[in-house]
Amino acid sequence: MWRVLRRPRGPERDGPARASGLLKAVLPALRLLQVRLRIPAALLVVAIVAGQWETLRNRWDTLTRPRSTADPAMLAVTNDVEYFCPMDPGVVSGWPGKCGVCHMALVVRKKGDATMLPDGVVARMQLSPYRVQLAGILTSPVDFRPLMRTREATGVVDRLEDRARVRCEVAARRAPWIAVGQEAEIRSPDLPEFGARLGKVAAVTPQVVDGFETLQAEVEVDDAEGGLRPGMVAEVTFRVPAAGLEPFRSLPSDPPPRRAGEPVQVYACVEHPDSIGLIPGRCPEDQLPRMLLNLDDRQRVRWWCPMHPEVTDDRPGSDCAECGGMELRPRLVTFRPAGQVLAVPESAVVDSGSSTVVFVESMPGMFDGVEVELGARCGDAYPVIRGLEAGQTIVIRGAFLLDAETRLNPSLTASYFGAARRQAEASAVALGAATRADPAGGAEAEALASLPPGDLELARRQGTCPVTGMPLGSMGRPIRVEVDGRVVFLCCSGCEGKLRRDPARYLGGATGAGTDQP
Repeated sequence: MWRVLRRPRGPERDGPARASGLLKAVLPALRLLQVRLRIPAALLVVAIVAGQWETLRNRWDTLTRPRSTADPAMLAVTNDVEYFCPMDPGVVSGWPGKCGVCHMALVVRKKGDATMLPDGVVARMQLSPYRVQLAGILTSPVDFRPLMRTREATGVVDRLEDRARVRCEVAARRAPWIAVGQEAEIRSPDLPEFGARLGKVAAVTPQVVDGFETLQAEVEVDDAEGGLRPGMVAEVTFRVPAAGLEPFRSLPSDPPPRRAGEPVQVYACVEHPDSIGLIPGRCPEDQLPRMLLNLDDRQRVRWWCPMHPEVTDDRPGSDCAECGGMELRPRLVTFRPAGQVLAVPESAVVDSGSSTVVFVESMPGMFDGVEVELGARCGDAYPVIRGLEAGQTIVIRGAFLLDAETRLNPSLTASYFGAARRQAEASAVALGAATRADPAGGAEAEALASLPPGDLELARRQGTCPVTGMPLGSMGRPIRVEVDGRVVFLCCSGCEGKLRRDPARYLGGATGAGTDQP
């Protein structure tokens, strides 16, 4: 019979068997470690990536950065800068380009830097469409309206043949505009069928009773039927168009026809609307490029002297005779329709006691709190003296919610300088003892304090404008110009033309005027 012979187990057969057994023994332990340590390992990887994120991002940007040198602006992009649109501040990009809303070139700024608010804006906030809808915010454009000032009084009826006369008293400070010849509406609660009839003010007599100034007004109305009997009580309503009262009466109205060659478009600064020019250029306040602005039918360009506003002209090229020949500067003048004033609804006004604010929608979802000056309330609206322009979109419902949001959540406006009164005061305190030691007056010190720290020291060293000799800051924020490599500060933009035409005359013998640019 066959017999199976087994080969004896040698050392060469024991090695693989031992390795296999060791692997079978270690594998469960490795699996256990994998289960136990996978979460800590993932957290460790996340921590390493987070700690080296800037390094990894820099390496990625280096690898993906364009190699072409045709566009230097693209090569200048770094991680600590961003690009924004001054006209539409909500448009922010990490790369240079143009704004998709107004097609203006984006301006570079350092990330985290607070953006200066435009003139007249005290707060700015941006809300998502969901929050705008949740708050029920409603907007509407500002327009001109024929508003009427009214004042009601109660008097006693007296008879004059076929006419009735009503004598009443009105507080002089509440209705100083009541004058002889104005129309007034008369009605009597004792005679409802009499209705309301129009009469005229026949006499107005000022009186002082116990130190209180009043107006004794007499209103006459035709009443041949004798419905109004002596001794009856009558209610008188005085009315006058708001456009016929100051300061609205002095505002320009009814635009004149355009002359041949008169400009129909100007270049205006987004942040400083008063800084305009007839040719492309940069704003002397912040050096931002001016935007092309087409004038509407009610706007005209007029020239004036910043130092003497009463000196005006309808044509360019004139000089001011009051201040030694300063070149008149262009400005926009908006003519109101006859008998109408710019008006905002009562619901759009937020009155804090010390200031009056209206929220303007500068772009979808972004609201600017603009400080305005208003006249006395006329019915359900307020006439606007200054602060708004026709066509601007304002919040007519939900303004108090926006105001409360800016107060309860300051982080919404923390990225803007001048976002609140307290923030402006804090910025002034941060300037330190240098501002407090300024020998200039309060307004001049405030204008100088708005300059950057480097320019502030140069402006203080210069002291006065080399063209007019006026203290820097007396005409607002000084204008920084460069002439022949020297930095010079002027009291206003009207002096720039004279300085550039003859720099030797104004800088040659002026002490401290002009500093070599570093």
